[in-house]
Amino acid sequence: MTNVVRFLQFKNEKDEQTFQKLFQKANSFNDKLDALLQHKRLQVEDHKLFLAFLAYLEEQGIEPKRLFRDVIHLPKFQFEARYNMNWGQVVRLCVTFLSILKENDPESYKEFMV
Repeated sequence: MTNVVRFLQFKNEKDEQTFQKLFQKANSFNDKLDALLQHKRLQVEDHKLFLAFLAYLEEQGIEPKRLFRDVIHLPKFQFEARYNMNWGQVVRLCVTFLSILKENDPESYKEFMV
């Protein structure tokens, strides 16, 4: 069991590093993000967490699309200062959002990525 926990921790750290690199280079951002989403497989837990996060944002009066745009475009320190949220966790939720959007509404996904 501890090997599974270690593996999940390692995977989360690697994902965070990938996201950090991806979100730091805006000039090739869309291509890399699109490639990342190609390999993203959503699980039930992703959907549950995402829905809970949307409920939290509604309680806080934060517009989700604006938050997700900001997590993509603002530097990590600016994002965390503005929203008082963990950048890495919001990036994961943003990837879930974009995966759902890309799969269910490709036109909105394209508009969002502009």
